[in-house]
Amino acid sequence: MTLLLKEKEVIELLDYREIYNSLLNAFISFENKLALNLERSRISFHGATLTFQAAAMEKYIGYKTFISGTHLTFLYDTSGNLLSIIESDRLSQARTSVLSILATDFIYGDFTSLGVIGLGKYGLAIVEIANELKKGIKINVFTPSQQRMEKALEVFSNEGIDVSPKNSIKKVCEESEVITTITKAKDPFLKLEYVNSQRKHINAMGSNIPEKIEIYPEVIKASKLIVVEELEQSLKESGELVIAKKMGMLDTSKIVTLSEILSKKINPNKEGITIFKSVGIGLEDLAVGKLIYEKALRKGLGTEIEVKGIWYRELAKK
Repeated sequence: MTLLLKEKEVIELLDYREIYNSLLNAFISFENKLALNLERSRISFHGATLTFQAAAMEKYIGYKTFISGTHLTFLYDTSGNLLSIIESDRLSQARTSVLSILATDFIYGDFTSLGVIGLGKYGLAIVEIANELKKGIKINVFTPSQQRMEKALEVFSNEGIDVSPKNSIKKVCEESEVITTITKAKDPFLKLEYVNSQRKHINAMGSNIPEKIEIYPEVIKASKLIVVEELEQSLKESGELVIAKKMGMLDTSKIVTLSEILSKKINPNKEGITIFKSVGIGLEDLAVGKLIYEKALRKGLGTEIEVKGIWYRELAKK
């Protein structure tokens, strides 16, 4: 039988510290060749784009697919049995948010201030989850939309989250050790002059196609370290890296993988500008999908459904 997990049940099972540890373990397994990640593929037709990203680890093979805001994770065992179908919108927000905290902890270290640029649903989730995992930090926020800012502040107030709204990106950068960008911007907005201090860390989480870019190439050039999830996929998909390479402003010797950092095979540079350029990979979705599925089994949550996907003659006679 296949376990169907709806958004309401997934939210009940969410534990951000557990997601943190599951992502950490997945990347360490990846570094040790105990997990596989398949480069993302997309197909677009009549204005709709279907995205597919898959991975394998331990006894699981799975993938996430999303189109028009609908996120679904499919989890199989290595015998080919469909174990679970998981509605994964909030789960995707959670894994992206936790990932930014995990990367910051290992690349930058302890921090007391975070700037979040972009307050869509992923930006809201980053603030909410940072507030829980990093209690007591100062959180500065910015969005160019006054309406979105007002709505976000209402959400944070209702959840008891204290944030400091800023009226410019520059102000957010000046007052934050760590800056997380999570926008759909097609033109860069994070300038070198905003972050050109003794030490600053940037989580660039928004761009995962070459046509999107949040960070100016000058920031890429000035950075001491660039951390990515998977090298080949990042060089193809990250708008920041694509444009910087075209302009001769990308030194690929600065690029290391997150798995190398998390497994402590590389000690990150603790000076100047460091960047975590995330595009999102299937390994992350498999790690959190596996976590949610195993928790659901222990807690008796979800609905069992019969999904075979196999034709055999006895069925044809009915």
